[in-house]
Amino acid sequence: MAERNAVRTKGAPDPTGPFSQGIIAGGLVFTSGQAGRNRDTGQMGDARDQVRWALRNIAAILEAAGSSLERVVKVTLYLKEGVDPSAVNEEYKSHFSDPPPARSSVFVSRLKGPDMLVEIEAVATLDR
Repeated sequence: MAERNAVRTKGAPDPTGPFSQGIIAGGLVFTSGQAGRNRDTGQMGDARDQVRWALRNIAAILEAAGSSLERVVKVTLYLKEGVDPSAVNEEYKSHFSDPPPARSSVFVSRLKGPDMLVEIEAVATLDR
């Protein structure tokens, strides 16, 4: 069985269930889905805010693992139905340089909590 190591940082919210913030395995970092919640205030904000805050949490997890947003190769973006994808894309693209990572976008009827509009997970290569 391949070695797996958990990633833990105070720079992102503590997991709310039986999962790790991230896992390092096979030269990659896999983050758990990150809600678009401001980790300092607990606020959710609009979809654009939630993308920014989710990616800030992911960046903290990747940094703790020895990686960064610059090394992200795949993103999965979960959006609550009705969210304007153009606003999401505008904020999203400001966090990644060219070429942007591969991405899947999934529209869902419900995310955890009534104010949650966005959840993002990422896979990145290690800097080592």
